[in-house]
Amino acid sequence: MSDLATPVEQPAALPTAAPTLNPTVGTLLALGVTLDETVACLLENISGTYRLAGWTALQREPGASLGQQAATICRKLGDRLDRALWHEERNTPFVQSPDPIIFPPLEHFAVGVSPRLRLRVWLAGLSHESLGAAREALGSAPLHLSGLTQLNVNITAARLASELADHQPEALVVVGGYDDPERQTHQGMLTLCRLIGQAMVRLSPGERPTIFYAGNRQSAVMAEEILRPSEGPLTIHQLNNVLPRPGYPLRTELPVALSQLYWRLCQRLPGFAQLSRWVTAPGHVANLESSFAQLVQIWMEYHGLPRLHGLYCTEHWWLHVWAEQATQQATQGVQLRFVKPNSRPQALADWPALQLVSGPWPLQLWSPPPVAWWDRNALAPLITTIGQVAPQAMIQVLEEDIIETRQRRVG
Repeated sequence: MSDLATPVEQPAALPTAAPTLNPTVGTLLALGVTLDETVACLLENISGTYRLAGWTALQREPGASLGQQAATICRKLGDRLDRALWHEERNTPFVQSPDPIIFPPLEHFAVGVSPRLRLRVWLAGLSHESLGAAREALGSAPLHLSGLTQLNVNITAARLASELADHQPEALVVVGGYDDPERQTHQGMLTLCRLIGQAMVRLSPGERPTIFYAGNRQSAVMAEEILRPSEGPLTIHQLNNVLPRPGYPLRTELPVALSQLYWRLCQRLPGFAQLSRWVTAPGHVANLESSFAQLVQIWMEYHGLPRLHGLYCTEHWWLHVWAEQATQQATQGVQLRFVKPNSRPQALADWPALQLVSGPWPLQLWSPPPVAWWDRNALAPLITTIGQVAPQAMIQVLEEDIIETRQRRVG
């Protein structure tokens, strides 16, 4: 397995034995928000085993805050199941009840979100080699590559500023050069940075993307001085070089930094702070892509597999996850790859057979192996958020109600 891509949170602890009673945990509700819809799943403890009591989905309303969407869907699911899921007086999830016997409250309220378009990123570099290394790394983060600039005699600051103003990237990644201390090798990188810095001057502060410098570390300090405009704010992050020496790409730090920016922008959406307050301790608002990566790890361990390739399908992007158990040669790892929907890039040629799918199974691209698992309604990433507080309940619902086992005879 190649070096790790975007790291994810540690998966919820698995039960050490077969799922048994859950004597101290009551009703659980998981709320999910994606770019297109809001989903709510209610989990009930039925004779000691958790089951999916009901779920529903609503299209997201343009302009509505995440909190408003949460209230609407909780009311809808509550009406359908004839029970209170939303506290009208408090305007919060129904986690406190005036009469717990007649109106049982929710024990836990969990939230998983992926509520905005992928990060818009512009890439600027010196050579095909450094740009290629950066593009390979960028595939592990939730982003859309808006454009690319390679230094040449035809590029001007005015032209670059115009392109950036038209495409409005949220991040600009600067790469190029090896980590060579010789000053004469720094000139190309400094020329590129000077060009970008002059372009930043031509943009208003609101148009300036966050800059991630991931080129020659020896010229990083001077490069930042050149990049920073004399007036107005500009955020610059210095990262390790994506290609510190020939044939030695570093693919981890850059996608992590961009994923963190994506999550910070998610947190600025109207209503996100409300969702954070409503989540019951010790849980927190989770990212659905990270939850799916955790799911692949959990499912691999639960079934005792050496490795597992999972796919999370949405209308806007597909996320491939390759999880692998630790061996004497390598530690346990997870590799992520975001790709366009309905595509099978050559970069996935050496990946294991696809064995777990959340969403529509792309039979035209991947035939199921003899043993496979299918989450046809794409609810598993959301149910995985429950694992923060009730890992046993999570496993029970995934196994009993969410993920189908598909087996076919061979030979």
